[in-house]
Amino acid sequence: MRLYLALFGIIFYSSQVYAAAEISIGTLFDYMPSNKTTYLKKIMNMGDSTAFIKISINEIKYDENGQPYEVPEQEAENRALIASPSRLIIPAKGVQATRLLFLDKKDTERYFRVRFIPVQQKDNDGFDEQKTEQKTEQIREELSAGIQILTGYGAFLFITPDNPKYSTEITEDTNSAEIKNNGNTTIILDFFESCNKKKQRVFHCDQIAHLTRFKKTAGKK
Repeated sequence: MRLYLALFGIIFYSSQVYAAAEISIGTLFDYMPSNKTTYLKKIMNMGDSTAFIKISINEIKYDENGQPYEVPEQEAENRALIASPSRLIIPAKGVQATRLLFLDKKDTERYFRVRFIPVQQKDNDGFDEQKTEQKTEQIREELSAGIQILTGYGAFLFITPDNPKYSTEITEDTNSAEIKNNGNTTIILDFFESCNKKKQRVFHCDQIAHLTRFKKTAGKK
């Protein structure tokens, strides 16, 4: 009898853990082109229950020592970047999108951390407008099925200035290479390889991870 109870407990616990939202935000680094003021971000729910996603946005700035810090989230009327909508209801195996709108001048490059945070559904939590009677009943059933596991993700959004200037300087010696970005916007070194010359003019190359290099500005290294 104890064995049956133990097995029942394991199966019941597994069903609780299994019924959970599991979101994917795609790329963790996004870039808004110089000729655009909007960026569409798609969020997928690969889990087995409805996901309620709250979106928060913080600008990243750099102090006089070149260290990054997050600016507290501003009131709606003072925000340079907003998400529309800022709350998403994504059914199991479904996809929803939010549009990131940049409302300020693009005279310099700007950086924002955009977080997608799953939350437990409550009354008057800002999601009510997106609910239908059928959705509400489905959500009640999912919540009663067991424990919800909530995992959020953050993406980094680069706002490219109106007039991007690219000036890349490469200095090499026998043991290393230095790449300096003298432009006014971020550059990306993709599929970067380091090659060593071997005998008979054969090169051996090791691929280095995807690199992002920031521009050099006052107060930032």
